[in-house]
Amino acid sequence: MSKRIKVLIFLFLIVCSIGNAHVITRNYSPAIPRVWDDAEMASLQLPLVDSTASPKQIPSDYYYRIPIRTIYKNYPVYVPGKEPAGYLEWLKQQDPQSAFDPAALKTQADWIRAGELVFDSPVFYDNIVKIAEVRDPRWYEKLDVPTTKDGTLPWLRYVVREKAKVELGTLSCAMCHTRVTPDGSVVKGAQGNFPFEQVAAQTARNSYTLDRLLALERSFFGAPWIKPDPLHEIEQMSLDQFIELHAAIPAGVIARHGTNPRFPTQVSDLIGIRDRKYLDHTGLQLHRSMPI
Repeated sequence: MSKRIKVLIFLFLIVCSIGNAHVITRNYSPAIPRVWDDAEMASLQLPLVDSTASPKQIPSDYYYRIPIRTIYKNYPVYVPGKEPAGYLEWLKQQDPQSAFDPAALKTQADWIRAGELVFDSPVFYDNIVKIAEVRDPRWYEKLDVPTTKDGTLPWLRYVVREKAKVELGTLSCAMCHTRVTPDGSVVKGAQGNFPFEQVAAQTARNSYTLDRLLALERSFFGAPWIKPDPLHEIEQMSLDQFIELHAAIPAGVIARHGTNPRFPTQVSDLIGIRDRKYLDHTGLQLHRSMPI
């Protein structure tokens, strides 16, 4: 992620924190720090008890050679019965478009809106959830997926990266950090309530082998420097047991890297993040903030 994009998201989250989305500052030029500074990154995370297993960050030279990801224009995903007539066919007629132009950001309000755009933009496509599922009423009934007043899913977006090809975009910031309230309102930056684990379990049930799921579990939760590895007992499970373990995790809670599917963590809300000293529930990552 580029340093410009990190500033965008940070600005947007500050607006979420103070509840004011109408900031207008003319001729605004934010101070954009060097995001991947080797000295700063070396002390970003508190060391583990076994320091030989502490994460080592990639060098800045490598980071700044990573190609900048194109943020494509994306479109709402509607629940069945709310989608405009001919919507999917209309999407297939759209040309791929970049949605982010830093030259067009003139005011602080422009930067905040761009931050919201980045926050909502997916980084994976047709992953975890498929287009056919979000267009099937049974998917909502089975997983108890909340919907908004206007009948959209704020966690997912349709994306056109190739003409005539519509993809379902997933794994944006919004997918974990957007909440739909009982009255159908949307709160961005809050603890999310998309049923992530149940959806992922359904995907695993339909397309994963035991070996593939085990490899994924080890990459997220393995801690071989601890004896015995906390994941060892889970590794003895069958594919169905693995899937049911994740399916039992409720919306708003996720078994994510650094935790364990037996002990998943609450999804962190990002409102008020400016004043926090550590990121995530692990308390291992220092929050350095950004000058605005």
